[in-house]
Amino acid sequence: MVLDAFKKYPSQISSAFRRFPVASALAFFTFFALVYSTEHTEIFERLAGMRFLAWLGIYPIAAMLISLTTSLVQESLKNESKLPQAISGAAWLALSIILAFGITSSVAMQFSLLAHYSTLTYYFIASTALVYVTATLSIFIAPFWKDKDENAFWIFLFKNLKALVVAALVTALLLASVEALVFCFGALFEHDFDEKVYFYIFYFCASAVFPILYFSGIPAIEECHRETPALNKFATSTIRFLFVPVLSLAILLFYAYIVKFIVLWDMPQGMVSYFVSGFMIYMLALVTILYPTRLAPGNTFEKKLLKVFPAACIPLVVMMSVGLIRRISDYGISAERIYAATINIYFYIIIAVFLIDKIKCKSRYIAVIFCAIFFVITDTPLSAYSISQRVWMGSIREALAEAGYTEFPLSKEDARKFVIDLRKKDDKKSKLVASRMLELAEAHNPEFTEYLLITGYDYAFTKDLAEDECCEDSDSTDAEPFDQFEVSIEYPEKAVLQVPRGTKGAVAIDHYFNNDEFEFTGDTLTFRISLKEDSGCSCNSDESDACPDSTAGPAGESATRTVYSFTVDRQALKQDSTRQIKTDGAAIAISYLHAEEESKSSKSLRIKGILFVE
Repeated sequence: MVLDAFKKYPSQISSAFRRFPVASALAFFTFFALVYSTEHTEIFERLAGMRFLAWLGIYPIAAMLISLTTSLVQESLKNESKLPQAISGAAWLALSIILAFGITSSVAMQFSLLAHYSTLTYYFIASTALVYVTATLSIFIAPFWKDKDENAFWIFLFKNLKALVVAALVTALLLASVEALVFCFGALFEHDFDEKVYFYIFYFCASAVFPILYFSGIPAIEECHRETPALNKFATSTIRFLFVPVLSLAILLFYAYIVKFIVLWDMPQGMVSYFVSGFMIYMLALVTILYPTRLAPGNTFEKKLLKVFPAACIPLVVMMSVGLIRRISDYGISAERIYAATINIYFYIIIAVFLIDKIKCKSRYIAVIFCAIFFVITDTPLSAYSISQRVWMGSIREALAEAGYTEFPLSKEDARKFVIDLRKKDDKKSKLVASRMLELAEAHNPEFTEYLLITGYDYAFTKDLAEDECCEDSDSTDAEPFDQFEVSIEYPEKAVLQVPRGTKGAVAIDHYFNNDEFEFTGDTLTFRISLKEDSGCSCNSDESDACPDSTAGPAGESATRTVYSFTVDRQALKQDSTRQIKTDGAAIAISYLHAEEESKSSKSLRIKGILFVE
């Protein structure tokens, strides 16, 4: 039987290309996009390049999902026109270009999207996630939109899951075999393959082989309409004697916790939301699997469970609501708590859909409502991000008004004084405002910096926001604040270097500077590099073992050293755009730079790059 199944694969794969030609082509386009992104990492230095790579990251897979959905819908409608594919493909192409190239902040695409974001970055992530979620759910919902029951949907869903599992296993086996073959070839013939070879094999298997194998296992829509949903004896026994008891025990456990809550008045903690969410997902999956029992004649045990389990979940969802109300009351509104509250509301909707007998296509309603809520909570003025930003900035403006500040942005001195005074109050409201300020500062929030010029780079201020020590010294407001500084600059190793005119030689450097070799003076950083002119070795130390003296004569005389002194503004380093530092007779092309000054006695500097000598 297994052998017969493998014999069918060639014909199934060829039929997948004929059945889903556009989606299959996009699978190979995804592979080439991954290869291109890997080969051209140097374009990350340019904003246009980052935007293009962002587009390559979001477009191909979503386009493949949208094309697959369109093909399945056309198959269900028996429509062979090419126009729907063209319209859906063009719409997503236009939207993806708007999403990727509409980003105007270079911070947005530094691959720290969740840590340093702007409003545009947030909506880029949210909109992309919405498209992917909607496109994925549409594969299972859209082809059966006109059906009056879920029979064909159920058969299509589980045959798709089987196709996914089989495709994943075959792809994993192929990936392991090919990479092992390449490794053995290199070991036998003493050839070291670049690590990119292994990446490209993985890319090909994951982005081309896996989708094509999955496409070959997708059942025909007409075939799904002909069959009747049914569970075999093994599945029925497993559900009845394994999964149903687990769900029942979980319900009893939560009920015991509810009794404890009522008796001891011990308010639910935050972890309750995670437990209830996991439990609801488990219940949703189990009820979906048990769908064929709805069609069975008579009042069977499983049919009763379809009514009992959703109703039994109501107290658990109520307990989750109580826990969320407590968290919001104690710690205020945040985007994460708004998301949790939205999920809680969605659970009530799921239970209602399961309990209303008039709703026949329950999965359709659950999926559509999920996408609608996802859209509202992420991509509209009612999004969790927008609401939390309005609430947070409102509390900060109120605190500034209470402190008597009316002109913004505050100077560094006023901002430091405001932060310290806020920490000194030591009340619940002030602590909440301080924590919000810290998060907004670390996120480089543009609206926040309109009032206080504090960002995550301003460690002197964010440390005051994060630590209580700043308030222990009663004279701290009179002391002159130390302006801490830290910056890191890094460029890809394959980035193109611009050789200065008149260059006679170049030396690779990677040096950790001693404290006497550099200093921070005002707004400038000054450092010195000494070079043995004849040896071509960069060295900053007078120790004999620090740099080999290749030019020592018979008498042991040392080679002549030339000292180059470089000066650069701190602000230029903070902008993360410094590529070269120049001085008279020399220039450094930077591949990595890290400079830090925590205090007057604690500082560090490391520079890696190429020293060009005129």
